[in-house]
Amino acid sequence: MKRFLCIILGGAILLPCLAACARGGGDVTDVTDTADANESAAATETEVPDVDDGPREFVHPGLLHTKETLERTADAIASGDREISKSFELLRKSEFCAVASPRAAATINRGGNGDNCAVLYRDMARAYQCAIYWRLTGDTKFGDCARDILNAWSATLKNVGGNADRYLASGLYGYQLANAAELMRDYPGFELERMQDMLINVFYKPLCERFLVSNEFGADHNDACITNYWANWDLANMAATIAIGVFCDRRDIYDTGVRYFMYGLGNGSVYNAIPFLYEDEELAQWQESGRDQGHATLGIGLMVSCCEMAYSQGDDLYGWAGQRFYYAAEYVARYNNGDDVPFSRYEWASGQRGDWQSQTVISDASRGHTRPIWAMIYNHYHNRLGLEAPNIARALERQPCEGGPGGHASTFDQTGFGTLLYNDPEGSGVNAALPGGEVADGVYIIACGDGSGVLTSSGGGAVSVAAADGSDAQRWRVTHAGGGMYTVVNVGTGLTLGVRNGSYVSNTRIVVGADDGEAWQRFVFAPAKAEGKYRIFAAHASLAVTSLKDGVAHRRYEGVSSQMWELVEAQGE
Repeated sequence: MKRFLCIILGGAILLPCLAACARGGGDVTDVTDTADANESAAATETEVPDVDDGPREFVHPGLLHTKETLERTADAIASGDREISKSFELLRKSEFCAVASPRAAATINRGGNGDNCAVLYRDMARAYQCAIYWRLTGDTKFGDCARDILNAWSATLKNVGGNADRYLASGLYGYQLANAAELMRDYPGFELERMQDMLINVFYKPLCERFLVSNEFGADHNDACITNYWANWDLANMAATIAIGVFCDRRDIYDTGVRYFMYGLGNGSVYNAIPFLYEDEELAQWQESGRDQGHATLGIGLMVSCCEMAYSQGDDLYGWAGQRFYYAAEYVARYNNGDDVPFSRYEWASGQRGDWQSQTVISDASRGHTRPIWAMIYNHYHNRLGLEAPNIARALERQPCEGGPGGHASTFDQTGFGTLLYNDPEGSGVNAALPGGEVADGVYIIACGDGSGVLTSSGGGAVSVAAADGSDAQRWRVTHAGGGMYTVVNVGTGLTLGVRNGSYVSNTRIVVGADDGEAWQRFVFAPAKAEGKYRIFAAHASLAVTSLKDGVAHRRYEGVSSQMWELVEAQGE
């Protein structure tokens, strides 16, 4: 039984305008994660802001952990729950769950000469683990240690630098610092406002914001084309943006991260990070799967962190886009468990010029890689929602008791201890709301941004762009199907827009036909760089609906005017 649209909930997130920041120089890292010190600016695309739905108060603590989840874990330890107690013992024996003096520095560099980021990520791990231990046991010597580490860094750190890897530092360390600080926000002697100031002015404004917010608002994705960076770069900065927004009580910052998750033009947004959905197999291809499995699991771990933090604030990113993340997690878990998965040709633009690259096979590099990420994912989809999650369950079995970070820097990408900390009761259900879609239900004329005409059902199942004539063949009933996906039905024929044969291949024609309820007949309207226009793509593949001289096709997105569409309400409807 297909689960693609199994959860449709009410609620909406309407987000305010993205904040401006000063444009600065930078270096472009190519898709192999090496630095390129070219400082010249490159055009990137604009994320269109949404409308403010009014202020909402944040839940505190409300990131990876809430008061309720921490109390439940403490109760489970007290009652002698075997698995949770086993993971708690790993925390108790961790080298970072121990009192030690902070080693704060004024400048942290990641990448290039003077790389000293280890001093931060080791202190960061200690602050987080000691904060967790204090929360679970009430032992104030651990609380004091976490407080003192965080206070030292907020008083001392003035700059995060290095080569382009500084954007990994801003994301990975920013979201984990904010999580540790969120646990300590009410602790006696904790310098709350100073930590808020440091996270905004050292991490968010100069780095996260510049990386995620469009160049029209003063930022530039580090002077690279928008798809140059692998998904994990965007996701790290999205996680930091969401976490910093909550900790600092800044709804505008939080909304920027959530908005990017939903519709961002870079590889970390949900449709770009998960470009192909194999609905019948309940799997979805991950953006870095053709690269290597170490980075594929990194991205999965960062996306689940974004989802969990938003969930704590009542926003269900787990369920967004028809639970697309569930299928991606199943895909990455399945392949690393040793089983085969489908793979579609993947294309992306790299560097400053946007040179096109492609992958045709999944990579077996680092296959079988494990990270402490699966318990959090399993907790949501199995414990809360009751989904079987067979591949995620098997991945968790390969690492039955998740510990924390240590050793190589890559192991400090996640906070860990999932077995201990993510243990909702089975069937506890969803207590967060799905965001709403971009477009109000209604009948529209869909006009192409290149001025060539409007979308037309031209007979025999074909779709074209033709001069507007006011006929029903050019009127389309757009209806939200949940999670930001829509059916698009022609008023004249009653037939549903879709991709011919559900193909994943670029340049496949757009057609109309009987509605089979498939993902290739569900479309997403995502804000485009041109004001008031949309990128339109079928939910099964993030290829853009494109006007051609001889018809309409879905093809790789290049941001050209023939891929920009305006929805005009049909008169008299």
